[in-house]
Amino acid sequence: MEINEIVNELKQIKEDIDDAKQEKAETEGRLTEQMKTLKSFGVSSIAEAQKKVTQLGRQIEKLEITIAEDYEELQGAYSW
Repeated sequence: MEINEIVNELKQIKEDIDDAKQEKAETEGRLTEQMKTLKSFGVSSIAEAQKKVTQLGRQIEKLEITIAEDYEELQGAYSW
């Protein structure tokens, strides 16, 4: 292998490392922003967020049932 090939390969490796560092920094920035968003909902970890999503899902299901029951009651009370 010639010295020029080695130099070119090392330059390519350096570029790959620099690209990886840039991508890591961008990903960390996005993660920081997402954690700020979670905190605005009163959640400080992903585990807490998952629990909150489950809890909210149950509340939605209960509200959907209540809405359906109220709608049926209204339909029975009034002829549309």
